[in-house]
Amino acid sequence: MHTLVAIQSIQIGSQLFRHGDELPPGLLPSEAIDLHIDRRQLEEQAERRSLYRLFPHFSGCLATTERLSAEEHASCALS
Repeated sequence: MHTLVAIQSIQIGSQLFRHGDELPPGLLPSEAIDLHIDRRQLEEQAERRSLYRLFPHFSGCLATTERLSAEEHASCALS
């Protein structure tokens, strides 16, 4: 999965995203994503894990989720 990241300040609806901010999954249709990528406002990053998908109970992103690796869970999560 790719993570959409703003590479410049961009306003989508009433939300302002600054450079480096992650966009929530499902915010934009694929045509709008392609348009913003062509305008160099957004970038898809494969190596960056989505905080929305890692913490779905807090972000409301229950449709697509990611799990912490065993190493990440041991060093970062409460058991």
